Amino acid sequence: MNVDQHLKVAQWHMEQARLHATTEHTCGCPVTEHYHKIIQEVESGKIEEDLSCAVDK
Repeated sequence: MNVDQHLKVAQWHMEQARLHATTEHTCGCPVTEHYHKIIQEVESGKIEEDLSCAVDK
């Protein structure tokens, strides 16, 4: 994906999180190993550039 595409996906995720937080909708999204790694990185405060950009990591 290019930068613009990444930003659009991030925007979609942010809007989904906002909607989930403000409605009774429950999310069925699984926390994959890749997402778990991302969550840990964000929580550590040290977000590093992912040069390989692969979902299957």
